[in-house]
Amino acid sequence: MALDFAGALADYSAAITAKPTLYQAWQNRGECQMNLGFYDLAIKDFNEAIALNPNFNASFYNIGLCYLKLKKYAEGLLYIEKACSADTSINGNIALAECYFYTGKNNLAVKHFDLALTTMPDSIGLLLGRGLAHYQLGNILACKSDLNNYLLKGGANAVASRQLGLTYLRMADSTSMLDSSLFFLEHYKSKAVGLDLEASKALTLGYLTRGKMLMRAAKEIEALADFSKAIELDPANAEAYYQRGKIMISLGQKIEGCLDLQNALKNGNVNAQKLIAIYCEEVL
Repeated sequence: MALDFAGALADYSAAITAKPTLYQAWQNRGECQMNLGFYDLAIKDFNEAIALNPNFNASFYNIGLCYLKLKKYAEGLLYIEKACSADTSINGNIALAECYFYTGKNNLAVKHFDLALTTMPDSIGLLLGRGLAHYQLGNILACKSDLNNYLLKGGANAVASRQLGLTYLRMADSTSMLDSSLFFLEHYKSKAVGLDLEASKALTLGYLTRGKMLMRAAKEIEALADFSKAIELDPANAEAYYQRGKIMISLGQKIEGCLDLQNALKNGNVNAQKLIAIYCEEVL
């Protein structure tokens, strides 16, 4: 049965009108406002409760939660830290972890994600949060473990694929690592509303790097496809044009190869000039 927060709000408002010094009524009305999504109004009610009872830590904690919902993480952290330090019965590890993560205090974020997971070991959301905090700290293996576990347990947030793609790219010392990176970044691309700049650059770099590895392994056709993908993602990528141009010329497709070398030169790859002088005077 759905809770009638609007009806309860009216009842608590009536109680406040009848007895404005009843701090619990302010607290309860604030909770109704919070559950209805009226976070600014809820904060006002919780502050009224605190004015009447300065030691009422539940109101401090709820103000912190409201600031979290408003994405004002620094403000939220002040209230949640105060509530949790004054009242150890308040289990604020999840809220603290979120605040610390969004204020860049990732060591503390990991600590509180760890504590939260001891009491909620099946929470995939906590795995996602801890994995992202590990990534920010450069703990690549820990990030990879948490985010893979998140996906294995059914997590569907595309940001996990994004960060795994970036993680595998940072670890990439083989085509198999790059395969994993590109798989996750392409999955993120398919789910995201718009591909952000960091992910787009990573995807381009992934195809470019794998293409070069494939070239060293004498797999020119596969490399050609990767360089083409890099150009599709970044039409001004001089290195991708340069590498694809070399392959085209080696395959006997001089016109296409020389056009690529021209594009490489135009976008800043000075090495293309030498190959143009050798192979392209007759076709350009």
